[in-house]
Amino acid sequence: MVKNILFMKQVITLFFQIYYHWNLLKGFITRDIKGRFAASFGGLVWTVLTPLATIISYFFVFSLVLRLTITPEETGTDKFVIFFLCGFFPWTLFAESLSKSVGILIGESALITKVVFPVELLPVSAVFTTFLINSIGFVIFLFYMAFNGYLNANWFFIPVALLIEMVFVLGLSFFLSAICVFIRDIGELLNIVIMLWFFGTPVIYPFSMVPEEFKFIYSLNPMFEFVNFFRDIILMDTVNIHALMVMSVCALISYCFGAWFFVRSKVAFGDVL
Repeated sequence: MVKNILFMKQVITLFFQIYYHWNLLKGFITRDIKGRFAASFGGLVWTVLTPLATIISYFFVFSLVLRLTITPEETGTDKFVIFFLCGFFPWTLFAESLSKSVGILIGESALITKVVFPVELLPVSAVFTTFLINSIGFVIFLFYMAFNGYLNANWFFIPVALLIEMVFVLGLSFFLSAICVFIRDIGELLNIVIMLWFFGTPVIYPFSMVPEEFKFIYSLNPMFEFVNFFRDIILMDTVNIHALMVMSVCALISYCFGAWFFVRSKVAFGDVL
């Protein structure tokens, strides 16, 4: 009982650290965004041009070169590039957040060892920054979809799904950034895991193409639920309540475990870094 109370206290304390030090967190986010475009002539203009160029490139490749076909009955559209992008953006938010946060503590080791501040703000800022920048491309894509008649009332669930995904990613980021302090190879291993995870998630192919004997394995993949949930909302005009519940449970477990591991580990950061 005492251990359970202590566990909940650690998790809740970390959450309120984000709330109480919001101004400091905004400073980290601003610094990350400015640092990404420092010394560039375009500055923040690149946050629009880069995702726009990505969208145009995929439209060209999938629509004019490969000309892959899918059925509207199965996916909600007969345009493969639209099907792909509906899953690509949620995946990008996930993958880039983890890639950016895994080594954030090592990269800021000089700051951690010299200044006293809530260290947990560093992986949080990495996730928030990634979501802010990459969401611009997602918004551009949604405007295109709305212009082409896909807008529906269930789109109100998109911010909810993004928030749940952010909580899910935050938990993993806490864990990965903390363990990477002690095991530096985690960063390299993560690149391999993300690549395998990408191909194990139906981003570039419909779930119906998966052999029947492997479909159960896909049900164990949280990102499978996230990707399909966004596609159901945008393309099928439906809200999968079961998927929403699974996503919420995965996000809660991920955040609680990641927060607990981070809080338990950070006392040793100063010695290792």
